[in-house]
Amino acid sequence: MATLSDLEAQRATLIRRLTGLRKRVTTGDRTVEYDLGQAEKALGIIDREISAAKLANGTSRPVRSFVVTPRSGY
Repeated sequence: MATLSDLEAQRATLIRRLTGLRKRVTTGDRTVEYDLGQAEKALGIIDREISAAKLANGTSRPVRSFVVTPRSGY
């Protein structure tokens, strides 16, 4: 498994590449459209690995969420 600093470097590199990507490229009379979903999915995977590494190191706490639902009769 990669270290936390390696994962953060990979994330920074991926963000730089994402900002340079274009969804549609036109050359002359031809147009090519790219799906950026794979790059966004890779970013999500790296973010999850960074969170797991921080939890393993004890530098982060798990995020807890609460769901509040209305009840009738109150």
